Amino acid sequence: MRFALHKLFPLLFHLLMIGCSGLMLLAAWSPYADPQSWWPLAFLGLTFPLWLLIVIILWIFALLLRSKWLVLPTLALIGSWKAIRVTVALPHLSSPAEDTTSPVIKLMSYNVHDFAPYHNRPDPQAKYGRAMLQLIASQQPDIVCLQEFFTSDHPQLKQKDYKTYISDSLGYPYRYFSSDYNGTRSTSHSGVIIFSRWPICRAAKIPIIQHPRAESLIYADLVIRQDTVRVFTVHLQSIYLNQNDLMQIEEMKQGNDTAWRASRPIWSKLKRAFIRRSEESKRVKQALQQSPYPFLICGDFNDTPVSFTYFTIAKGLQDGFVKCGRGLGATYYSISPTLRIDYILADPNWHFLHFTRIPVHLSDHYPVVAELQLHSSIHP
Repeated sequence: MRFALHKLFPLLFHLLMIGCSGLMLLAAWSPYADPQSWWPLAFLGLTFPLWLLIVIILWIFALLLRSKWLVLPTLALIGSWKAIRVTVALPHLSSPAEDTTSPVIKLMSYNVHDFAPYHNRPDPQAKYGRAMLQLIASQQPDIVCLQEFFTSDHPQLKQKDYKTYISDSLGYPYRYFSSDYNGTRSTSHSGVIIFSRWPICRAAKIPIIQHPRAESLIYADLVIRQDTVRVFTVHLQSIYLNQNDLMQIEEMKQGNDTAWRASRPIWSKLKRAFIRRSEESKRVKQALQQSPYPFLICGDFNDTPVSFTYFTIAKGLQDGFVKCGRGLGATYYSISPTLRIDYILADPNWHFLHFTRIPVHLSDHYPVVAELQLHSSIHP
């Protein structure tokens, strides 16, 4: 019996290394498969951080055991390097150098969840909304891009006229609002919005998918000294998980078999969202490629870095978190500590100086803030 166990352990260990290394590689390369045709692989991409952790542990064990099978997790890690690089920001040995000839631009992106508390907790005094506004004011960004933005122009709801308050009280005289949803009698409005302390010379709304609850891609051309730059913001297709879905996910995480058996509606929502974001990301990329100016894009992509959505939009661009961040940088805290779905990206004309994620539990998202400059070489 001892002899059988002695033989069985190495066999199971090697099978585990083969299986986990293969799944990690498949997850790492899943962003190259369009969910419109290969949607099951999009689910695997979501699990990449888990496989990465398991393979690193197996690699350490193989190293300690001096196993010749060490080559398997090593090759898997090398083959997954691009996915690892966008998932985990490594410590930076030095701080980026600031260019004294170009102004530093501070940009904040935040999904504010309609300025309401997450999980639909009661907030009759609008304390959460005020706290979010105070957070924006404390950061003093030059440009503020908000998703799931809500405002009201009803005479009796002046405390929820967030559009006017941010412009007048926080000092952002220039703005462009998508106003995608208009409530009863058109007194309440929701969508994405760009606020700026720099003048806007042109702005436009670009519908990217036909869906009654979709938010648009918008851009604003800002005049910053002698330069004109284009700032995009977007909120891509949400999964639309309701309170029951979130409770079920928590039960699944605790190993509840009943919850797993009843989880089919959640997987259906995920599949539908993967496919819709595939279409949206292609249209967003097309809009970026048509920009006549140096551009930035930020917002809630509702997809992780190891996804078709991210790889499509971010191709050829710089990711502020990858450039200046650290760790996993999760921006959506409700479901998993590994979900980075809010981004600030820039074309090669820009130089990132700082990137910050602010872990404050007001909305269901954390805001992200970047400081960056245009390269002086593009100036006339």
